[in-house]
Amino acid sequence: MSAISIGEDLIHYEVLGRGRPVILLHSWLGSWRYWIPTMQQLKINYKVYAIDLYGFGDSVKDPNKYSLEHQLRLLEDFVEKLGIPKMALVGHGLGALVAVEYARRYESRVPRMLISSAPLFDPGDLDSRATILPKVMASVRRPEPPRSSGAAPEPTVMSMSSAMRAALAEHASRKGTPTSTTLSGSAAKKTPDNGANNLLFKRLIEEKKVTPQKLLDMCFNRTEPEYDKLKFDVAKTDERAIVSSLTGFDAGEMLDTLRRLSMPIVVVHGKNDDVIEPPGDKVWHYLTADKEESLLPVLLDGVRHFPMLEYERFFRLLNDFLDTPDVTKLEIKERWKRRSH
Repeated sequence: MSAISIGEDLIHYEVLGRGRPVILLHSWLGSWRYWIPTMQQLKINYKVYAIDLYGFGDSVKDPNKYSLEHQLRLLEDFVEKLGIPKMALVGHGLGALVAVEYARRYESRVPRMLISSAPLFDPGDLDSRATILPKVMASVRRPEPPRSSGAAPEPTVMSMSSAMRAALAEHASRKGTPTSTTLSGSAAKKTPDNGANNLLFKRLIEEKKVTPQKLLDMCFNRTEPEYDKLKFDVAKTDERAIVSSLTGFDAGEMLDTLRRLSMPIVVVHGKNDDVIEPPGDKVWHYLTADKEESLLPVLLDGVRHFPMLEYERFFRLLNDFLDTPDVTKLEIKERWKRRSH
């Protein structure tokens, strides 16, 4: 198992390949393991990292560090410890929240970003919001992590962790299977904000009353091979990590942040996602205003919460996005198109 110490915490991650860095961040269900097919596809041209966030997989279970702010700090410290100067971010669900906020704080360090199954809800005031450009949000920014004085060792078959070797062997055997400020401990325990714009908490906790097992049942049927793959991580997920990560979410601020970011962004969402409902036209119009060629919405028919496991062309989409300097030349048949009124 590959791990680093962040303070007194042991954080699990896996790495594969060589080249430009790409960091994969998982959703509220699962861990680094479901990124294995993605890592295999990207390893030839990219050095791909997959992290277990606090409370998930084999990383430390500490309820005082389950807030979104602490998950963000985990990513910040991870990047600093490994000396990664710039990286493409790929965030899924919870990981999308972490990726977007990291990109907001360190925009120059994220040349491009793909987010999948992100909570992009209509806060109900988009018509009035669209009349003015969102103001830049004030934030307390940490100093940029220092650039590494030397390149980190490239992983080889011999240097792979036993977990990575075992997971790759298991995956190979299944070929043919479809595939702000630092929070104190007391602050991290505060009751989640149930304000009008915290639609994420309302929908996942108040309405759907999600648990790790319920999330799995919402995503896949028991007869699907993906069900067994993700069930492995249900027992390793602290339910409190799901609840705490929703604290303070603001639907409007999420959209404003994406609208402000200048790097190329692909936003992927399954039309049949039962965990996070797909954005409607009003949200897409708001996000792509004046930036249609840098923010590319991709809506996938018949896909639920895990495009990287359900959509056979996901790897081609991601690889092309990472490899194409001018994203306006990306050929994406599923791209949402702005319609004139």
